[in-house]
Amino acid sequence: MKSMKTLSIALLSAAFLISCGGETKKENTESTEAVKETCVYSYVSDSTTLKWTAFKFTRRAGVSGTFNRIAVNNVKSADNPVDVLVGADFSIYTPSVNSGDAERDPKLVEFFFKKLANTETITGKIVSVNEGEAVVTIAMNGKSVDVVGKVTVDGNKVSLATSVDMADFNGLDAIVSLNEVCSAKHTDEDGESKLWPDIDIVVSTVLKKECK
Repeated sequence: MKSMKTLSIALLSAAFLISCGGETKKENTESTEAVKETCVYSYVSDSTTLKWTAFKFTRRAGVSGTFNRIAVNNVKSADNPVDVLVGADFSIYTPSVNSGDAERDPKLVEFFFKKLANTETITGKIVSVNEGEAVVTIAMNGKSVDVVGKVTVDGNKVSLATSVDMADFNGLDAIVSLNEVCSAKHTDEDGESKLWPDIDIVVSTVLKKECK
């Protein structure tokens, strides 16, 4: 009887320990919080490129080029690539136009840009960027016009694509002047000489990215 009593007490004690969580859980004292990386973007002056595309012929064949001298100022560092350029102003030096054709470039200067007021530079400012859309103020031929462009970001590369219409800048006389001197080059199989007043522009820059 005594042995049976002892066995019963042992079983009851074991059941009590199990029901009260007799196992001890090991606490994880290690922090699981991930370290968040913070990055800052800044402007790199020699990384900016500008491509312009004008259109000739009634079927709108593109002729592209760039400018060898572009200055960008009032940029800032920011944790968002787009914010680096908001508020920045720029100057494009028109005598540095480069279409890849040594015969064409002097004609662009003489018969197009010199037909505009303040012909040496085209200036502007990036006013705002919201949800991939930018507002840029461009000053040319004595007029300031707000144009809307599309902004895309690919890593640390930011691109702005827009279009300007020379009619908005009272610049149709310059279009006519250039078309007249280049009439043979602007005449297609239909026999019509045509230079369109709108010009597409794409500006791209690669920002410096520093992360901690």
